[in-house]
Amino acid sequence: MNDETAPTPPSERKAACNVCRRRKTACDRGRPKCGLCEKTRLVCQYADKERHAAGLRAGYVQSLEQRIDGLESRLQNLEARASTDVAPGDLMQSASSSDAYGQMDSSCADAGSIVASATRGSNQSSGLIGVQEGARDLNEHAFDLGNITDLSPPHNKALDDPLAFPVIQELCGVWFQRYHRWLPILHRPTFMQVLESTDTVRFSNYALVVEAIVAITLPNSRIITTSASDQERLRAQLTSSVILRCIDTQSVQSAQALLMLSVFHYGEGNFARSWNLLAMARRITVQLGLTDASNFGTASSPTALRRLADYTNTVVTHEEKTRAYWMSQMLESISTIGASYELPLPATPGGPLLPCSDTFWDFPDEMMSELQIRPYNYCSAFSLCIIIAASELPVVHQLLRKPVNMEAFDERDAWQMEAQRIDERLTAWRDEFVAAVFRLINAEYASRERPEMDAYVVLTNCVLNTAVITLLQRRTASPEGTGQTVEPWAFANTRCVYAAENTAFKIRQMDEDELLVCHPHLMNSIFVAARFYIVHSKALDANVPSNLHCLAFALHTCGKTWPLARFYEKILRIAVAEFRTPVAFASLPKVFYDLRQTTFDIAGTLIEWVKGPGADAGTTMPASSGNHGSMMFTPMSINSLT
Repeated sequence: MNDETAPTPPSERKAACNVCRRRKTACDRGRPKCGLCEKTRLVCQYADKERHAAGLRAGYVQSLEQRIDGLESRLQNLEARASTDVAPGDLMQSASSSDAYGQMDSSCADAGSIVASATRGSNQSSGLIGVQEGARDLNEHAFDLGNITDLSPPHNKALDDPLAFPVIQELCGVWFQRYHRWLPILHRPTFMQVLESTDTVRFSNYALVVEAIVAITLPNSRIITTSASDQERLRAQLTSSVILRCIDTQSVQSAQALLMLSVFHYGEGNFARSWNLLAMARRITVQLGLTDASNFGTASSPTALRRLADYTNTVVTHEEKTRAYWMSQMLESISTIGASYELPLPATPGGPLLPCSDTFWDFPDEMMSELQIRPYNYCSAFSLCIIIAASELPVVHQLLRKPVNMEAFDERDAWQMEAQRIDERLTAWRDEFVAAVFRLINAEYASRERPEMDAYVVLTNCVLNTAVITLLQRRTASPEGTGQTVEPWAFANTRCVYAAENTAFKIRQMDEDELLVCHPHLMNSIFVAARFYIVHSKALDANVPSNLHCLAFALHTCGKTWPLARFYEKILRIAVAEFRTPVAFASLPKVFYDLRQTTFDIAGTLIEWVKGPGADAGTTMPASSGNHGSMMFTPMSINSLT
């Protein structure tokens, strides 16, 4: 009797399939597929102890031998260094590196065994559950740069080389703790593997990225002995070196480094340099040919609810390229809301694949390469921000660039009708966005403590409000002295107030720790809402809304990390101090009160004024007359207006 007609052994009839055993759910033991695997389209396999002898997977012994050879080679190099006459600084650095590796090796070994176990589990079941469990184990046990706290060199001596390995290790840990959440362009598992070798980290493909990270996070180092002025000099030198080398290097890593520096300079308030670096990064990503990638959806499908492709050949290098490309597109779009000049047309959402989900992006390279089907075929929060930047913000930009004479009734009426249609489109997008976030939280972020406060959920929500305010603020009430002669549009007043309140509501939900590590571009949305509150209240001769307090305090907290927030907070201080002062006699530049000028148009002017003539303005906060009280900005709180 052949195998096809042989009865199923009793031991096999009692055994559940691999997927059901992992899920700890009842299995109907159907052949060739059980009911669950048939329904979820997973590969159904049963353990067969009689046919498959226990043993190590193919290549496992060879990989262990290679690892042992590498460790022996490293040990010989360290012994050779110790036995030769070296400079005290070099010996100190070698010893420190050795100590750091001592902490790393055991964790790396645990991570490597878990990766192998997770990979074997995915090979056995080829199902989503096995991959999820393997990734969960990896995330729990893989070595974390941020958890290595004792990186001080021996004999209580500190380092002064910003590119010494202990410093690189420390600052890369800072990067993944504070910055990676809103700039997820690096594949963390792969990047950590590169950091395992002191001999190659500065000469690897990630050398530019490492130096950019060091330049940005250097003030966070606890083992650098140089003064603050020397650190600024070192940061400037590293930044210039990275930029010059990126010009000569067309690679994903050069684009990543430029994106990091671009966001950093934006947070510093250096808008011109930020946009120049962003333009360089965007050009590199285009030259890398990503725009030829396959389509992920049709232009007619709902924007926020569009799903990713089920099938993909995604590997780490391609996914990093995808993320760098979309990051450059997104940053340019959200940072130039209200620009009066022509912007390059962004890629349509029917273009290259969107980034994969956050969970999938945390998988090690071995697991990502083996999976031919994306286990998470829905948009990430990062992807949602990309969609609004690529599909909705350009529509707002096009209308704002359209010349119109508001004093001519026909032109004004036509403009208002078009603006109202765009506002309705943004409102519909908001509904889709809320539904997409709800689904995302249930599917992927359910284990997080505050999933609704994901960095890109907050940023996308606030950018949407910024788009509404920027679109309609020119038709809202204006204070006397701004030269506005056209009657305000009630619809614009209502919609802008709603958008400002929505921003304040979202910002009020953020705690101090979240504000300290928030996305630098979020500060622009906070300032747009706060500026509208002040100008609108001044125009109506009304009290400044209490929501202004939470926005101002948020900028105060963000200012502990980003200078741009301190500039914006100083401007709000002065505006509140002069709240009862006529616009013609205010010390603040008059463009602040003219809502016909977008925040994008005036931000640079205001910052230059704060650095120069306005440096000493607003140092005293006199009490306001009438029913208004004084609004004092203290280090930890802001008193309410009465």
